[in-house]
Amino acid sequence: MADAVHLGQVASGASADAAGHRTNRHVHTQTEAPSGFQQALQRALQAKAGTDRVQGAIHRAAARIPAGAPAKPAATAPGASINALSQAMALEGVPASWQPGLTFIMARESGGKVDAQSPIHSARGLYQLTAANYHYNPQGAASFGNAVEEAQGGIRYIRARYGTADNAVAFWNRHRWY
Repeated sequence: MADAVHLGQVASGASADAAGHRTNRHVHTQTEAPSGFQQALQRALQAKAGTDRVQGAIHRAAARIPAGAPAKPAATAPGASINALSQAMALEGVPASWQPGLTFIMARESGGKVDAQSPIHSARGLYQLTAANYHYNPQGAASFGNAVEEAQGGIRYIRARYGTADNAVAFWNRHRWY
């Protein structure tokens, strides 16, 4: 049950399949403070007391969450990164309808920070591409530091793996990685 609690960074390795697509979780560079529910659940799971106390703590914590409460606040990214994304979308020829999904993924993966780097993994850039996927950037690894090219790499990766930005968002919502 403790595995069900997501508290901050996801730390596990990633590998690539024959097509070079990431096939496992990667480390997010953005961390979020655990919610009150998550904190209470973590305390309950770590409790040394009997099962009844653990179950009671879990039920009390769950009762504090209002129905329909969002799991996470809306994702945002800096205006400069959004502008770079718009330029990359034009260069890559993707429809304007992709912008919300591409912004969502970028905000979740890097917070819109150009050349964001994971401290324990090869994930890098606005879309946290792993080393096996750097080839999606126009100049490979040399594109890092250029917001437009990092966004192009993310768009190319999303198109190749998911087909559309909405499909990538749906996957991210289910798995908390893409």
